[in-house]
Amino acid sequence: MKKLALSAVAAAVVLSAAVPAQAATLFGVKAGADAWFTDAKVNDSRSQSDSNTSGSYYVAFEHFVPLVPNFRLRYTDVDNGNVSFGQTDYTAYYEILDNNAVAFDIGVTMSKFNSGKFNDESFSEWQPNIYGNVELGIPMTPVSLFGDLNFGNYDSTSTIDGQAGVKWTIPLVAADLNLRAGYRVMDYDFDFIKGSNGGEFFADGWFLGAEFDI
Repeated sequence: MKKLALSAVAAAVVLSAAVPAQAATLFGVKAGADAWFTDAKVNDSRSQSDSNTSGSYYVAFEHFVPLVPNFRLRYTDVDNGNVSFGQTDYTAYYEILDNNAVAFDIGVTMSKFNSGKFNDESFSEWQPNIYGNVELGIPMTPVSLFGDLNFGNYDSTSTIDGQAGVKWTIPLVAADLNLRAGYRVMDYDFDFIKGSNGGEFFADGWFLGAEFDI
């Protein structure tokens, strides 16, 4: 309950601060896909079968309506040896800053773990998270640095899902094409896994992707 209260307070603060930034955008859509080349550890044990390539797909909608949050939907398919699940992130967020030099978003995410398998145990769970995203433009170049993070701790389950990287923007006629590369980390401690060895899952690795910004 303390974590949910923290989320509510954070959302209230963001709500009061976000109105000026919302007016900068009438309507925008971002859609992209990443290939994530992962190595994983399950309960602090790593093996060759825990290496895999995962796909991640997302779409975000931004608008000018005051007080109404923007929305991002992201799906990541994870399959590393004895652990596999589909993770769908539903994120409501506000733009605090949005200009060529710096952009900053903050919000909340509800993550749904679908068709999960942890060793011989199946699971399907929801997890609340705080969301943050920052982007820094490099002056006089089409290059920017970015990072985003979902983190939460609820009902003894803790989750950290973060990535950082570099983006190269190519202007097109009706949209921008963003080529992305970086590093992503998942660090999960699933308390709902009741196996004798616990439910710790860690995955990290480089990713490559492309994004259309309309």
